[in-house]
Order: sequence, then structure tokens, then C-alpha cells
Amino acid sequence: MLIAVIILCIAVVILTVIVILEKREIRSIADALAKLKDGRSGGTLHSHGGSRETDRLISEINCLIADLRLQKEEYERKRHQTDQMVTNISHDLRTPLTSAVGYVDLLRSGTLDEEEQRRELEIIAERLDRLQRLIDSFFEFSKVLSSGGTPEITRVNVTAILEESVACAYDNFEENGRRIDLSIGDCKITASANAIMLTRIFDNLISNALKHGTGDLKITRDGTALIFSNGLPQGETIDIDRIFDEFYTTDISRTKGSTGLGLAIAKQFSDLLSIGISASCENGIFSIRLELKDIIENN
Repeated sequence: MLIAVIILCIAVVILTVIVILEKREIRSIADALAKLKDGRSGGTLHSHGGSRETDRLISEINCLIADLRLQKEEYERKRHQTDQMVTNISHDLRTPLTSAVGYVDLLRSGTLDEEEQRRELEIIAERLDRLQRLIDSFFEFSKVLSSGGTPEITRVNVTAILEESVACAYDNFEENGRRIDLSIGDCKITASANAIMLTRIFDNLISNALKHGTGDLKITRDGTALIFSNGLPQGETIDIDRIFDEFYTTDISRTKGSTGLGLAIAKQFSDLLSIGISASCENGIFSIRLELKDIIENN
């Protein structure tokens, strides 16, 4: 009888110790989770001598923490992409709007004859139509980038889209004593792409040349590729390996208040459309090459 009592007492002591250790382990887990929730810790949970069941619980919690971190990183990436798009489109919206306002002021001056007024009204209508398309495109871009989906692909006239982008920027270049030399031949380029995204790519490349380049912008064709070339300000250097990075700017770009998003967005959209995009700089001439061979339908 005495032996049975002793064994029972030992068992009670052992169970009490186990319960105390388990409670301590659970309390440690709770404290660690509280720190993770408050952002005071960025690590994982660790066992401090608990049972196999507690170790398994910690392992499962660590797996859950890892999954949540990956989801958070993906959310932050998509949110960052959307923020980029909002910034970039907001900037681009001002271009056709400012141009349209300029022509309206010209009409209000009362110095134009009837034919000139008709021509200016056509230009205003074209600029406002482009503005409307840009506004509509915002929702498509946000949806594509946020969902990681695929843009709608249709058969597009690359030549016509490029000519429209050039026409919309022509006045801005002239105001700066520069011009756009478009020399891609008479053959129409047809491709499978997204017209709105292709327009944004062309607009951003042309806008980048206007803001950060010198001299005339030359747009030429080399087989299945389009090449955008312009001079660089004297003394400016470019890190070709980083030119498409988000927010990359040269010293001169910073003084102009550039966000550096234009080329990053062009790269992002080019990747989505399976267009090869690369940059080079030689003898003071900066060039961007758009390779269309994977989407072009005629050579």
C-alpha cells in the first residue's frame, strides 16, 4: 500500500512538473506571438523544452507566420505597383490636358480666322479624346497589375499608335527648339499587343527623351525593332544596368523633379506584352531598343 502511495505521489509530482512546463511554454508562445503582432520581433517561435505536441504546435505556427509574411510581401508589391501607376498616369494626364488648355487660350485670343479656329478645335478634340482614353486606361492598368493577370491582346497597328504618340508630343518638342524625326519606313507594322499599354510605352519613351535628353529625338526601325535615340546633356552619365529600375534618376533628373518612373513603367509594360526592351549609351547618344519580333505579324 505504501509503495502504491509513493508511486502515486511521484506520478502526481511528474504530472505537476509537466503541466507547469507546458503552461510556461504556452505563456512563452503567447508572449512571442504578441511581439510578432506588435512588430517588436521579426523572427519565429522557438521551443524551450516543451512536449512533442507543443513542438508540433510551434512548427505549425511558424509555417503560418511564413505564409502570412509572403502574403504581406505580395500585397506590398502589388500596392507599390498600383501606387506607381497612379503617379505615372496622373503625370501623363496633364500632358494632353495642358496642350488642350493652350489651344483653348489661343482660340479665346480672337486672333484666328475661321479655318484656323476649325483646325485648333480639331486638335483640342483629339487631345481631349486622348485624355479620355488615358483616364479609362487607369482602371485596366490597376486591375492587371494588382491581379497579376494578363492584359487583353488584340491585333494593333503599331505604326499608327507610334505616329499618334509622336503627333501628341510634337508641339512640346518644338517649344524647346527640338523635333522628332520619325523614320521607320512606309511598311505598316502590325502586331499582337494591347493598344493602350503600347501607347503608354511610346509616350513614356518620348516623354523621357524630352525631359532628360538633348537635341532631336530620332525614332528608327531596325528589322523588327524600334529604336529611340537622343543626345545626353554634357557631363551626364547613365548607369545602363539600372536605367529601368524604379525611381532611378541621374543628378540632372533630380533637379528636374523626376520620379524616375517613366522607363520603369515602360519596362514593366514591355515585359507584360513580350516586347524586348534594352538601353545603350555610346558617344553621348542614349538609345532604347524595343524588340517586337515575338509579337510582330509582318516584317
